[in-house]
Amino acid sequence: MAARARLYHSHGNQMRDTLSLERKLKMHEAREAILNRIGSETFSVINLDHFLQATVTEVGKMMGVDRCDVITLTPENHLRITHEYRSEGNEELPSLLGVELRVDFERLQESFDLYNPQAIEDTSSPDVAPVLQKLTEGFGSKSILVVPITFNLQLLGMMGLHHCREPYHWNDEEIIFLRNLAQHIAIGYRYTHIYTEKEREARINKALLEIANDINTGSDFTEVIERILDRSLDLLRIQAACLAIIDANNSEIHFTNLRTTNGNADDILKRPSLKFPILDLMPKTVGRGQMLKILSPAQHEYARSFLTEVFNAGAAIIAPILIEDKIFGALVLLWPEPQQSFANEVTALALGIADQLAIALSKARLSAEVLRLRRELEHANSQHSGSGLVGKSDNFMRSMQMALYVADNYTTVLIQGESGTGKELMADLIQTRSSRAEKPYIKINCGAIPETLLESELFGHEKGAFTDARARRIGKFEEANNGTLFLDEIAEMSLSAQVRLLRVLQNGEFTRVGGNEVVKTDVRVIAASNVDLEEAVRDGRFRRDLFYRLNVYPIKLPPLRERVEDIPLLATHFLEIYKKRANKNITGLTKKALEWLRRFDWPGNVRELENAMERAVIIAQGRMIAVDDLPHAVRGAEPSKMIEVEVGTTIDEAEKRMIMQTLAYTRGDRTRAAQILGIGRKTLYRKMQKYYSEDQAR
Repeated sequence: MAARARLYHSHGNQMRDTLSLERKLKMHEAREAILNRIGSETFSVINLDHFLQATVTEVGKMMGVDRCDVITLTPENHLRITHEYRSEGNEELPSLLGVELRVDFERLQESFDLYNPQAIEDTSSPDVAPVLQKLTEGFGSKSILVVPITFNLQLLGMMGLHHCREPYHWNDEEIIFLRNLAQHIAIGYRYTHIYTEKEREARINKALLEIANDINTGSDFTEVIERILDRSLDLLRIQAACLAIIDANNSEIHFTNLRTTNGNADDILKRPSLKFPILDLMPKTVGRGQMLKILSPAQHEYARSFLTEVFNAGAAIIAPILIEDKIFGALVLLWPEPQQSFANEVTALALGIADQLAIALSKARLSAEVLRLRRELEHANSQHSGSGLVGKSDNFMRSMQMALYVADNYTTVLIQGESGTGKELMADLIQTRSSRAEKPYIKINCGAIPETLLESELFGHEKGAFTDARARRIGKFEEANNGTLFLDEIAEMSLSAQVRLLRVLQNGEFTRVGGNEVVKTDVRVIAASNVDLEEAVRDGRFRRDLFYRLNVYPIKLPPLRERVEDIPLLATHFLEIYKKRANKNITGLTKKALEWLRRFDWPGNVRELENAMERAVIIAQGRMIAVDDLPHAVRGAEPSKMIEVEVGTTIDEAEKRMIMQTLAYTRGDRTRAAQILGIGRKTLYRKMQKYYSEDQAR
């Protein structure tokens, strides 16, 4: 190096522009050594990284430079150093491996011809173009020679040779020699690259074939999805993977089936769902069904929000899942750290996995719909977890919000709604969210207790208050002291019991039946009724003053026919419950079965739907609930209005048939059945219990 420096400074042009025969011989011997070593070390294993590293090492040593590197062009038209050689004894020389130089590539092309070698003897010379000065500053070079690596007029990369301590004169023969050597390198690079691509393609195809086998051999749809996501983690070596599913109304997206390599899923997924218009921030790329690459939170506003507010990750790929040219959702792949770029193999695998998921969902379209329903159901349950109440319709959610608002309060609550709408579940929700959650919680059905016994049941009685009253007995109000008392079917309470109840609500005191002692109690009352209490007041069946006292905070539960959009969620909810009890592998409902469920008006409301789903699970023979598995009434057939009784039938048997047939006609509405039969509801209850007991005894 010292001799070369002296030549540059002391000798004439002839010595500067020619090489000695000995130097030429050594260079050609070195070239053969380079090609032989590259061939033996590279083509035997066909490893592109190894090939390029061997190249820069041999060229750097042969030319006696301080640094030799391979520079490639990124998709963003930046220059990146991918392979590097540094001479021995230059430990102070910093490594530039992986450094990305942000230059204006178009201006760089205007400054010099990238398809021919370019030598800059002194980078500090004022004759050097500004764009080249900026480039050489990034390298920290005093003198640089850039040799293009081209194949069939395609620029594959560039090889840079650097003197970093002082300027250097690049001899023409050196430049010609390195250009010819670069052509050999280009051929090796190209064919190694082709082999690597083919090997990568084979690896991708093998991975996708294994995923296809999972799809074809898997029995449970959810297990198949999770297996595919787990394979994604292994193949791509990423932090986490999940599905993003858009709801049926295209108004909300749910992130589900999150699989992680390590760590808690809760630490990665911060927001399990997103609503529009937040999703309007999503780039139109996804809307057109194209892959979205998020390299870091700093990429744009949506990237920051997605990687820091929705997830806790450094980078992500979102690959849309298309079914019949419509976006069903997306495959979300997450990296723990920001990425400079995504390799072609990664993007190809992501697209392939998303396509495989689309195929799986298309083949089991009904399972895909069930998957969507399950995610919506999970989201709905998460908002009022543990209550057993399921739904997301506006009127249902208003009732839920009212219940949650009043839960931790002392106020008396009146819940009104038709039979089967979930009044007791609503009362349970209020009680569990109140400050009295750990206190006594007593429930009583006023319609199921004979009128003569109801007052005793509520307020207790003294010894001798009536026949068989052999000892004092405390009532439900005393049992529930400091807690909550749920009075169901309060409209069935007698007028005398209503007077006693009003006194308790107003003063917190009462007397036991047959006694004079005033008992103090602190009880929160939640009342429920399936009849219109205002109408009952007008008819004289319910006290006006008691109604006003109960109606301080009324909650109206909508009938199922007014929340049709909740029927698929409820059906899926009950399916999940009863298929476990029946130990059956039922994955969902057919599209036609769901249509019939939506079409039916459900006079028995949620309770009737639950019974229908339990029956369907029991009799279902396939993996999906079909229309034939649904009750006859749901399938549209009208129950018969005729009752046939054969001669010789007993009175009890005829009465039983009449009651059962009337209940079938009213679709389980006991109030309406009692009205048609011309008997009271309590009488109907009593007869039903009688016939049920007789059937059990047989």
